[in-house]
Amino acid sequence: MTSKLQRARAALLRAENQWQGRAACVDGGGARLITRAFGNIDLKPHFSAGGLMPTGLHEIMTEHDDSATSALAWYMAGLHAEPSPHAKIPTVLWVRQRKALDQGRLYPPALFACPAHHNLIMMTIDQQQTALWACEEAAKSGQITTIILETTDYDLTAARRLQLACEAGDTRLIVLRHHRAGQNIAPSPAWSRWQIKPQETYRKLSLIGGRGVRPASWKVNIDEATLLVSVADTLENRLPPEGYHHPTAARKQHVYA
Repeated sequence: MTSKLQRARAALLRAENQWQGRAACVDGGGARLITRAFGNIDLKPHFSAGGLMPTGLHEIMTEHDDSATSALAWYMAGLHAEPSPHAKIPTVLWVRQRKALDQGRLYPPALFACPAHHNLIMMTIDQQQTALWACEEAAKSGQITTIILETTDYDLTAARRLQLACEAGDTRLIVLRHHRAGQNIAPSPAWSRWQIKPQETYRKLSLIGGRGVRPASWKVNIDEATLLVSVADTLENRLPPEGYHHPTAARKQHVYA
């Protein structure tokens, strides 16, 4: 049993290495990257590939009972959504693991008030293993444009399987992961990892990690009736732009030289 598990892990690692270095090589080239979002915010400076990947695994971390997380997932599902060759309009599969999160509280009628037009399939599943299997098979099929998954936390192996399935089927998978304050964020092969928190009268949306990502935060307004997301202000850039030298730091360096 141990040798079989080792062989399986080795095969998974080989498969991962085939796509790990292709940050800017999705089918269709760089033109398919999502370069603007959230009220025309330029995403190019925050991704080494030049923009957000239209396919693959993306994660939204949350710790509060806030339907804004579901609204954000639905908004992201509509970014540059293209129908599969077998469908006239994009299809979104929304998989909800029962009692997985203490947040979300989706208001279904709002989905149909949203300007983005999708075929929507909603599925509620009891067991995580079944939910992950359903998402993996749907992603590999190439019939679904975007999958939204609400699930309990999963391990790195499961995340890699989901990423590979998305690559195989040219599918976008947005996972809502419940993250408690103070806990370390588990590693993941996701292209982008987001976090949303309520802040007084607005929400703080942060790009906290991913592959080739420069973190940043925005102050966002989310209309939970229409599921629209707009940026009110850029809160911070945690890392300075490439080649940037802070003038204060430069003066200090000169003084102590």
